Parts: sequence; C-alpha cells; structure tokens
Amino acid sequence: MIIVGCGSAGKEILGMLINLNYEHEIIFYDDNLNSDKVVFGKYQVVNDKESLIAHMLIDPKFCIGIGHPRRRKKVFERFLKLGGIPANIIWDNKLFMSSIIESATVIQPGVAISYDVSMGDSCLIHNNTSIGHKVKIGNFVNISPLCSIIGPCIIGDETYIGANSIVLPGVSIGKNVYIKPGKIVNRDISDFETY
Repeated sequence: MIIVGCGSAGKEILGMLINLNYEHEIIFYDDNLNSDKVVFGKYQVVNDKESLIAHMLIDPKFCIGIGHPRRRKKVFERFLKLGGIPANIIWDNKLFMSSIIESATVIQPGVAISYDVSMGDSCLIHNNTSIGHKVKIGNFVNISPLCSIIGPCIIGDETYIGANSIVLPGVSIGKNVYIKPGKIVNRDISDFETY
C-alpha cells in the first residue's frame, strides 16, 4: 500500500492501517524533498518517481493522505495514470447502510452512513461524522470531524466542510466550496463560495 503524503492525514491513515492489522508492506510517497525519510521509525518515505514506480510494480494500491481537495484530485489523477489502483481505508463499516466504491476514500472512526448515499473519488471523511440518507457526495470532498450531513442533500466536487458543521436537508452545495467550521448550512451554496 502506498500512502500519498506523509503529513498529519497520512500518519492518521497509517495509524488506521496498523490498528486494522494490515498485513502488507506500507510505504509513503511525498514529492516534498524536505519531508521525513521515515515515518514512526519504520515506514519508508520515497520522494522520487523511479522508486515509486518500482514499488507500484509490486503493489499498485494507493490512498491519499492529503486534506486539500484540489491537491488530492491532482495526485489521484497522476497515480491513476501511473497505473495505481485506488484503495479505500475504512475504519469500520458496521455503521454503513450504503456501499462505498473502491476509490481511495478514507473514512475515519465513528462515521455513520445512512442508506442511498453515493460518494465520489478519494473523499476524506473524518472522525465522528454522520451522513444521512440520500446524500450525494462529489469527488475529492473533505468532511471534517464532528459534522452532521442531514439528507437528502448534494455536496459538489472538491468541497471542504469545516469541523462541527451541519448541512440541513434539501441543501445543494456547489463545487470548490469552503464551509467554515461550526456553520449551519441552511441554504444552497454556489460554486467557489466561502460560507
């Protein structure tokens, strides 16, 4: 497994894999040449394309530990072009009433997902978030901890929803929207809007 990004989100993904008793080799890829060379004294970080491709020949599965939705999208597309296979990292799907397609999505502990929920590529759903029925979540969406998404509603591609926010039923959130932490979204939000 390749975890792309060795910052906070990447280390959280590693922690999830360790706790889930993931049995295969785990490495990090980070193109920042100033990044750590090893994470937690054990997990290698590669910075160059040649080492990455060599590892992908052994295990092409990847997930992305980058919080910024637009950066996550660019990395996702680049890894697909290199032959990578997106892999979900899901802490516990016992609280799910919907299936999640394999698309490099990360779902942290305590997340509950109701029925008829759809989710696009490489979303990042943080701790203790609740997603209600008939919610449509676009590609590369980041939903921060302690959010409540009450369905039905729509969340557009590359949207970032800040911690402890609530999205009320019937709301449509556009693409590339930034919802500030603690907001109650009670109206439609246009593309590229900050709320």
